Amino acid sequence: MIYFLTYTVCTDSKKWNAVRLTLVLFFSGVVVACSDPVLEPQPPLELMSPAGAGSAQPHLAVSPDGAVVFSWLEPNAGDYALRFSALTESTWSQTKTLASGSGWFVNWADFPSVVPIRGDLWAAHWLVTQEDGFGYDVVLSTSDDAGVSWSEPIPLHLDGTPTEHGFVTLFPWQDGIGTVWLDGRNFIQDGEFVFETASGEPLGMSLRYALFDSDGGRILTEELDALVCDCCQTDVAFSGRDALLVYRDRTTEEVRDIVLQRVSRDGWEAPSVLHADNWAIGGCPINGPAIDAQGDHVAVAWFSAVNDDPVVHLSQSEDGGRTFSDSIEIDTVGSFGHVDVAALGRGDTVVSWLRSEGDGLGLMMRVVRRSGELTEPVTIASIDIARPLDFPQMVYDGARLIFAWTDFGDVERVRTAVVELAP
Repeated sequence: MIYFLTYTVCTDSKKWNAVRLTLVLFFSGVVVACSDPVLEPQPPLELMSPAGAGSAQPHLAVSPDGAVVFSWLEPNAGDYALRFSALTESTWSQTKTLASGSGWFVNWADFPSVVPIRGDLWAAHWLVTQEDGFGYDVVLSTSDDAGVSWSEPIPLHLDGTPTEHGFVTLFPWQDGIGTVWLDGRNFIQDGEFVFETASGEPLGMSLRYALFDSDGGRILTEELDALVCDCCQTDVAFSGRDALLVYRDRTTEEVRDIVLQRVSRDGWEAPSVLHADNWAIGGCPINGPAIDAQGDHVAVAWFSAVNDDPVVHLSQSEDGGRTFSDSIEIDTVGSFGHVDVAALGRGDTVVSWLRSEGDGLGLMMRVVRRSGELTEPVTIASIDIARPLDFPQMVYDGARLIFAWTDFGDVERVRTAVVELAP
């Protein structure tokens, strides 16, 4: 079996094997007959990462003007620190520490973020363990000077329940900050923690949304979906003036397919299943979807394992996410998922994922041409570890692909690399 049926917390790096970075030179011989030049990936190059020893939980974000912000967690005198850097040309800027603390919830699957929202407005989130040690909460901090200074953290949610809250996506919305997250408050019924209703219907994590103004003031909060997969990442992209949210849903029959939900100035539309995989699984696979968009071209990547057959899927839209193509199988060779996706413009798309390779894993990427042709998969990093304990990141800044992942070598740290795209 190649997926996890329970929510696993693992912070003991001594149990993890080493990771070795393999940067592979590659080229594509695919030629598409069209008026626009084909974007050809160049040989991957390692970027000297500013992340220190013991760093993990990387996150990459791109500002509306194409600036790349890289954040991670790092041990700090017995505590943990949330640190970040911005990419300038081909080097990372001097590391800044946003916050640190001893009561943080640190987990390989649910990681903090630092996100440039618009102009000098940035937002960040991280996770804090509740006093009773059972659940954990999300806190939000904002900056009005592009990360130079940060506000005191505030709670993202106000339910006060001893449950889990996390898997957050921050995004620009209505001149402020949109936030979506998974929330466990529905487990609490009449003051008790329960897993099903009196009629036997399952209770579980819900999907919540909150909007904050540029000063961090709460404008509204609402529930988007009362029952979703327990611990799969959420993601948001923009097409025109609308934001498109993807997440892994959960039905009462335990079908956990990928759902897309659109929000416009008029509010949230009803969610719709992106593709009916009909993956019925009695636990969370810890494998959320990824979405990216360039204009009307929208790309969504995800993982499923119906009948224990692992597949990385890609589905694309050319009308701003109103309709999607049939899914394309990106990888069926021992895939673990942990996907990311980048829409390059001109209809080309790149998907990244983790694949089983011998006794370890490979961080892979593959280009899907607008013609539908797929280039050969390329290994960005080879990982000497039996199962994935990381969610590698990939973003496109308009000219190149930037990758970040955790290297569990002799000294654990986050590594980064770049793939230039030349016409």
